[in-house]
Amino acid sequence: MRILVLNAGSSSVKFSVFDMDSDTTRFASEMQRVRHIDDALAKIPAALEDAGEHQIDAIGHRVAHGGENFRDACLIDAAVIAGIEACVPLAPLHNPPILSGIRMAMQTWKVPQAAVFDTAFHQTMPAQALTYALPEEWRKAGIRRYGFHGASHQYIMERVAEELKTPAEKLRLISCHLGNGASICAIDRGKSADTSMGMTALEGLVMGTRSGDVDPGIFNYLNRILGLTVAEVEDALYHQSGLKGLSGLSNDLRDIEKQAASGNAQALLALDVYAYRVRKYIGAYAAAMGGVDAIAFTGGIGEHSAEMRRRICTGLEFLGLHFDAKANARIKLTGFEAPQLQTAASRMKVLVTQTREEWMIARQTALLLPSRSRPEKTSG
Repeated sequence: MRILVLNAGSSSVKFSVFDMDSDTTRFASEMQRVRHIDDALAKIPAALEDAGEHQIDAIGHRVAHGGENFRDACLIDAAVIAGIEACVPLAPLHNPPILSGIRMAMQTWKVPQAAVFDTAFHQTMPAQALTYALPEEWRKAGIRRYGFHGASHQYIMERVAEELKTPAEKLRLISCHLGNGASICAIDRGKSADTSMGMTALEGLVMGTRSGDVDPGIFNYLNRILGLTVAEVEDALYHQSGLKGLSGLSNDLRDIEKQAASGNAQALLALDVYAYRVRKYIGAYAAAMGGVDAIAFTGGIGEHSAEMRRRICTGLEFLGLHFDAKANARIKLTGFEAPQLQTAASRMKVLVTQTREEWMIARQTALLLPSRSRPEKTSG
């Protein structure tokens, strides 16, 4: 069985074909800096034909926001499309291109299609974690914490459990998805208990161009002092902040680390703020879960920056972590291995591994089809 996974974003489109019988990726491609989403989507059928991918048995769509109603992946019908449309105010940049991708695919392929929601994994968060301290009228309007990167955090949970030969239901895990978009998740015995992103993908950690946590009072302050509108402040928080805003250089951590090594003060500050924010969340989530058994790093930064992993883990000795800096520096991931970075004296495990968001979408799509049995492998 071959499953096409479509990940239509605000400025990029990823599409991959997975053979679920052999657990392999047959094809993967990405269009970046997309200006007209419909034009980009229209090129996908021809691209698959040119690649010899004539057989498509089902399609899985990554859906950024499922609101309160979508707790699991589901097959797409008119009601599901209406539900995704209802969530557009919660994700105005992300859900519209996803809907365009669904409509294009429905017109092109007469096969089952599934919606896999970034927010679904976090629907297990308890009320004290998902509730903002706001007036009831606002909360009834849907203002609450939802969380994102659900497919990635779920994969990491399963991969860590497999690597440690311990059921996820017996682990207290902190999953750190660190990339241009970044989030951290407290996974308490197999369930998301808290996560850094909230109602939108702006809350939480410092990201490539996103600020993460800020005082909401800055909106009125910047309006009074600089004359900025709410829309202008929001745009800057999404696109001109984070590592880019702190360093004054780039949103690419590799560029910042090079400049920091030569003594650039702004680059050094960017690294310090980034690592401090992640480390602070790790401490908070360890407290929320009553301890932590393992920390896992993934995402572009989490997988590739040994220096950032070192910065984050330095200072976590109070949790029983003894970090192996030499083992960390040697890590060069070549596949889906999950090496450990702690010494023998450590009470806590630290792992790094590649995430497989698209594969998780394909797997969840396959599980919705009546002819499919549950795929067994997680590591690939």
